[in-house]
Amino acid sequence: MALFWACFFAMLMRNSFLDPGIDRLWYHLALRIAFFIGFGACCLTMSRAPEGLPSPRARRAMTGLVAAFCLIAAVSSTAYAVLGTPLPLAFDLAAWGLSGAGLGCLLFSWMPAVSRLDERSVARCMALSTACGGFLYLVINLLPSYFSIVMLVVCPLVSLGVERVVAHEAGPDEGLRIPLAVSQEKAGLSWAFGVIYIVYGIVFGLGAGSITQLAGDPLLFVGIAGFALAGALAALAFMHRFAGRMRQIDVLRMVFPFLVVSLVSMALFTGPVYALSNLLLLAVYVFLVVVSMAFEVHTAHNRHAAPLYFVGMSQGVLGCGMAAGFALELLPAAAGATNYAVLSGVALGLVVVLAAFITFAPSRRPADDDDAAEAPEQEHEHEQGRWKARCTVVAREAKLSARETEVFFLMAKGRGIEHIQNKLCISSHTVKSHTYNIYKKMGINSREELLDAIEAANPDDA
Repeated sequence: MALFWACFFAMLMRNSFLDPGIDRLWYHLALRIAFFIGFGACCLTMSRAPEGLPSPRARRAMTGLVAAFCLIAAVSSTAYAVLGTPLPLAFDLAAWGLSGAGLGCLLFSWMPAVSRLDERSVARCMALSTACGGFLYLVINLLPSYFSIVMLVVCPLVSLGVERVVAHEAGPDEGLRIPLAVSQEKAGLSWAFGVIYIVYGIVFGLGAGSITQLAGDPLLFVGIAGFALAGALAALAFMHRFAGRMRQIDVLRMVFPFLVVSLVSMALFTGPVYALSNLLLLAVYVFLVVVSMAFEVHTAHNRHAAPLYFVGMSQGVLGCGMAAGFALELLPAAAGATNYAVLSGVALGLVVVLAAFITFAPSRRPADDDDAAEAPEQEHEHEQGRWKARCTVVAREAKLSARETEVFFLMAKGRGIEHIQNKLCISSHTVKSHTYNIYKKMGINSREELLDAIEAANPDDA
């Protein structure tokens, strides 16, 4: 996934191989609007997968769009490098729109593999891959132009190839196939959360658009990579410290002060302070995206819903907001009268609106509830007591995947194959496969040994 993030940052922020060939600010912004329209549309489309995962036909289409991104990157970048001028606007808009869809497909190609991990592993995977992506973004921009173009073309193909190997090793993904209607019913997504994500996206789009107008030099590239790295590592530390104890609305409220500080600084200062304020917005954006995606995967597992539905909805709405933020930057830039203090003032006005939504948004929503609330009282007592703590310790030490952990918890309660397959909406073959993997990872051969391992675990280590 690090290769995906490297390409994503290259399209989102300043880069050394495309931007120098464009001398009009409004052109930069228009292309990135097209990119986020394509990316947001892809995310929302992925969230509507009827069975919770793309069909084989959809997978082939996703592979085609990833290949299209590579072809477009090669043609557009080479044309900029050779001709020193952009291609016709209509071609570039269509190319960047398809590029956004292609990178969106690459991201969602990885989501099934990520969704198989346990909560801590998902957090580490999302944060560390994003951090590595920031470093690779820096490498791409410090290389000579033709080497940068080669990396931009090769990275998505390598990433897709590695994902296919990982998916093959992981085996069938039947356990992740959950009907769309079931996911929609269990998600309980509120319109208020959608509004908050859109407004956050607009603010982040304004910040990213402002960075686009800064001079592209090695110092700026180092700053972008450094702040992206800081945001990813902050997300990792946060998720490690508050795993299972924070709701999504709490995360949105927590990053809100950083938005205010950044936007106030952007409105009042110029020069280095202005640049640092925009980079701080980038770090907050990376933090929110990483935490949000990890949270959505975890929530989907708790609710026995499709992870692609949760992640697709949140990232699709956020991407649409980013496109709107770039569009706000485009209006004065197209007229040749860009006033970034005014744009920052507009962003501050949006933050005031956002403050109202964050203050009065429901502090609890169905998707944040523990799925055990729907279970019988006896199961609820098991999950909330020391027995669940012991099971958590054993599952973590055995490095069980997220789905294996769910099967393991039900086995620990004495549930049989039929109950587990009905509870998790999977086949008996899949249950047996998970059971075999659990026994293998724990080094046991029977249900009795499984119970002995749980009883021997220390619940205080949970």
